[in-house]
Amino acid sequence: MKYGFKIAGFVLFHWISLTASSQVEKGLIPWSNKLLINPSYAGFNKNTHFWSSLQFNAQPENDWNNTWSVTYDTWSEKMEGGLAFKLQQGLTGELNTNTLGAGFYFSKPFEEGKNGQLIPSIGLSFHSAYKQWFVHFIDRTIDKSLEHQSPPGEEFPRHLEAQPTIGLLWNSVSAEISLSGFYSFYQNYGEEEMTEQNPFYLIFHAVKKMSGTRKGLVSQPVNTSPELTVIYAENLILSRVGFRMERTTHQFGVYAQTNFSDNIHGMGGVFGWKLNNLRLNFSAGGSYSIPHKKSGFFGEVNIGLIIPYVHINKKNPWAPPPRSF
Repeated sequence: MKYGFKIAGFVLFHWISLTASSQVEKGLIPWSNKLLINPSYAGFNKNTHFWSSLQFNAQPENDWNNTWSVTYDTWSEKMEGGLAFKLQQGLTGELNTNTLGAGFYFSKPFEEGKNGQLIPSIGLSFHSAYKQWFVHFIDRTIDKSLEHQSPPGEEFPRHLEAQPTIGLLWNSVSAEISLSGFYSFYQNYGEEEMTEQNPFYLIFHAVKKMSGTRKGLVSQPVNTSPELTVIYAENLILSRVGFRMERTTHQFGVYAQTNFSDNIHGMGGVFGWKLNNLRLNFSAGGSYSIPHKKSGFFGEVNIGLIIPYVHINKKNPWAPPPRSF
């Protein structure tokens, strides 16, 4: 019976990512995987990370938007930097368009004094867009003289996209501050132009690390991290601000999210479990569109595995591992 529930959940998880329908994608801020925000988190703290997540967003018009992603990053001793790989699939917009992409990223930390490090990064990803297969199949079977073709046109392939990426992260004892930039080059295949393309966008992310004191001694029974994330593009300004608290076995957080471009405002939260090196996080929230006077909701399901860095010093085996910020 337990295996039956696991198999059913796995099938449902992937079925949603492949078949849900959505409105024009307006940007989804990842809740748990920082690598999707900035490639400088590749090999962060020299650990190895594996993340899989599904994000969804129901707009006030009762349309859906979703993205499924898998990322893997690790530390390379030979290159003295972090390496990362990303696979991403989703369904964007009322134009019935699926996307599929993959990317590679590299980060290189530089120590800046005793209390911080600067981590620049570069990356390159490729994405293809095509008409949602079921909608394309229906359009091919109906009589064109009686019914109009569903957007975005008759062609199945839509466009090919190459996206170079750069990132910069300041990591210290007290904070993480990062800025990343993405630029896309498009090769269109359809007769109609993709009207919702945002070739350039920036992501700013900041986390304040706070520690506590107990009877004069530094103690961190609970790690509290206020966060701010802002996405800026030509047709999009999206922000999320809040805080996250982590205990030994679980975490939770509360956030306010605002889409300034479409005047949509919402609140959300995250709750997760820490099972040794395994992480399982659930995020959900509601939003309200002032122009449409309707409500919607958004969320994310995320599972991750963190493999700690093993420090080996042949000259001094008893030396402690390098300081982690």
